[in-house]
Amino acid sequence: MRQLAASFLFLTALLSASAQAAPAPKPAWPSVQRQLAADRVAPGTALDRLIRENQDFSLLRAEELRDRSRTPLWLRVYWRKAHPEMTVYPLVLKEVHEWMVSHPDLPGLGGISSLQAAGGKKKKPPKPTVNVNAGPDLRISPGQATSPRSESDIRINFWNSDQILSASNDIEGLGSLAIYYSGDGGGSWHQTSLPKQDATSFHSDPTVEWTSDGTAWATTLSINSSTRELTGHSYRSANGGASWSFAGGFSADQTSVDKQMTWVDHSETSPFKDNLYVIYHNDRDVFINRRNGPDGAWGEPLQVSGNETRGTGIGADVKTNSAGTVFGFWPDTGTRKIFMVRSTNGGQSFSKPAAIAQTAAEFDVAIPAMNRRRFLVYVTGGAFFRTAKKSMVYAAWADLAGGRGCSTPDDEPGNSRTAACTARIWFSRSSNGGNTWSRPAMINDPKTLNDQFNPWLAVDEATGNLAIMYYDSAGETRNVTNVWAQASLDDGGTWSAPYKVTSAPTDESIGLANGNQYGDYNGLSGYAGTFFPSWTDRRNPGQEQVWTAPLTIEVKAAARASACPFSPLFADLAQPVCTPE
Repeated sequence: MRQLAASFLFLTALLSASAQAAPAPKPAWPSVQRQLAADRVAPGTALDRLIRENQDFSLLRAEELRDRSRTPLWLRVYWRKAHPEMTVYPLVLKEVHEWMVSHPDLPGLGGISSLQAAGGKKKKPPKPTVNVNAGPDLRISPGQATSPRSESDIRINFWNSDQILSASNDIEGLGSLAIYYSGDGGGSWHQTSLPKQDATSFHSDPTVEWTSDGTAWATTLSINSSTRELTGHSYRSANGGASWSFAGGFSADQTSVDKQMTWVDHSETSPFKDNLYVIYHNDRDVFINRRNGPDGAWGEPLQVSGNETRGTGIGADVKTNSAGTVFGFWPDTGTRKIFMVRSTNGGQSFSKPAAIAQTAAEFDVAIPAMNRRRFLVYVTGGAFFRTAKKSMVYAAWADLAGGRGCSTPDDEPGNSRTAACTARIWFSRSSNGGNTWSRPAMINDPKTLNDQFNPWLAVDEATGNLAIMYYDSAGETRNVTNVWAQASLDDGGTWSAPYKVTSAPTDESIGLANGNQYGDYNGLSGYAGTFFPSWTDRRNPGQEQVWTAPLTIEVKAAARASACPFSPLFADLAQPVCTPE
């Protein structure tokens, strides 16, 4: 009997210990039907869908199932998704719950109001209206200038936006590159010229830049008329552009250099900050050279084109993103393709060229507004590193509009103002660092007989917003142009309506116009919300000069539910209720 009793006591203790060691039962969270019934939510409403999408109770603590709070569990899940760090729910959530129940369509709550139950799909909120506004256009080449100025570049000093630098050709004047500089954010401008080096006859193809130490930079083609040599030279200024000194050649012993573009890595987070890069073609091939910061020296030119470029890689551009990745772009006159290369080691080596687009024109195009000089299929690029999974790269260029009767070099309009074939600005983008590219599309294609050409693209490195400027004969006879601009706030997914920047048109088709007409390219630079273009402008009567205008981007919400507004219900918490796409 004593043995039986002992066995009974042992078994009882064992069962008790097992019960204590067993895991606690999982909380019995309420079903979604029960939650919907508790708030009497009508099927098919935005609130119905919101509740169903917030059932991940693993985000909550088990004790929340039985606490005395009147905040429903689905609303806590919804709140915790945005605020995982918070341990106390704001009391205002009770009022939020009350408002949602009384307004089940959830009007005015940004991302919430975009939830539409019809078909069980999300409907994107309407996009805000993006407008480009311009200050008065301003001539920056001197009023007493008696020689035509064509082709220009411009750059804001990203470390001191009061300083802006521009340059243009002055071939019929001093022959030296003309430099324009401002120290008051573009309010007033001054002029000087680059000194000529060695046996240089004249300069051409202006580019300008800044490094973080405040040094201004310029590169140019130095042309020796007697030896017929074209070499690439660089210059620097320590006083904001007022005076300049020679800073070395970037083309080594090459003597057929043409159409260089220059860029500085401006990013504080880049391992290659302040590197200078220059891209150009020598004879048929495309080269990139680099200078390791303002105190470094130019390296040896590195050929980046290969057998894929069967003609000449003329009309190139080079840009970097905040991760320090370098992107080079050029069109090939042989294959009529646009190519891109990239470097992740500060320009020491580059990837194999990848084709990103096919063009209709093969080199240049004659249009009524530029029938003598003809515009180049010039590529202008850009880059912006958002995240490791979203690295944006952009390319834009002018080309024929495509389609029937406008898709081969033989279709160009020439001097005909009534030709059905027109010229347009094309754009393509990559969201994965240049691995794949979108199908090229025209950013502005009115059904009128007007021509667009000489675009230049800029990325605001403070915001990632895009702007583009170009000539367009819209609203004028087809031989007369204005400068127009457009902007994009969604990585080039959509573009604003075109904005006319110039207050007076230019006619380069008349006999008194310079033979270079508009030149081969314009300039555009933007930082912290303001863009400055530069362009060749000839307002009759007169000669070609260089102009600019401050451009700003204005955003107007299409409705309260768009552009991620701050909801009045959440105003005390200063938290947006949706996230920009």
